[in-house]
Amino acid sequence: MHIEELARKIEQDIVFGVYQPGSRLIEEPMTKRFAVSRHALRAAFLHLGHQGLVRHIPNRGVEVIEPTPDEIDDLYEVRQILETSAAGITPLPVASAISRALDDIQDRHEHAIATADFRAVFALNMQFHQLQFSTCPNQKLVAAIEEFARKVHVIRAVKYGDTPYMQTVTRQHRDIIAALRGTDNDAYVARVISHLPASSKAYRIAYNIKHGEASPEGQYDKTEAQQ
Repeated sequence: MHIEELARKIEQDIVFGVYQPGSRLIEEPMTKRFAVSRHALRAAFLHLGHQGLVRHIPNRGVEVIEPTPDEIDDLYEVRQILETSAAGITPLPVASAISRALDDIQDRHEHAIATADFRAVFALNMQFHQLQFSTCPNQKLVAAIEEFARKVHVIRAVKYGDTPYMQTVTRQHRDIIAALRGTDNDAYVARVISHLPASSKAYRIAYNIKHGEASPEGQYDKTEAQQ
């Protein structure tokens, strides 16, 4: 198995809670699970470390990153800056081949939601946004968008079982495609802002429950302020 493919499989297991935030990644059961050598597994860990998903702790091993809720909110703020900047400079309308490809990905994304194939939902969502932002002429900005999107993978699946939320995501994807077919960059920027997910609120609740921290009614939540 290629190192990047192995890293991608581990990444999905992290997203879907096989390996929880803060948990150690034990080599022996993982080499058996993926039928790979320790050398290959360690190379995949290094790859995931560069993506900000795991970290090596001296005398302890490798563990899944567990960001605080405030760190997640900060990451979403950076994502908004990056993604709206890209939307603002994207030449519109995009090529018809791009919008048709986005339609196809979104058709498959909706089918995966309908059949509760959440790993496919995750993969197709990534494909959708990679293609969407590939239309931005600043490729350094595109790379930064992908980097910061990966940094919040640990909370990606928090709301996949929430039907109204997934219906909203579906509608927002279609709105993004419509904006890319238009000529109004301000409208495209607005679609990008509205699509930044509300997963961080759900993560804050789960994090506080796990760590026994109070979550006072009315506590300030930067994500809610952006909705």
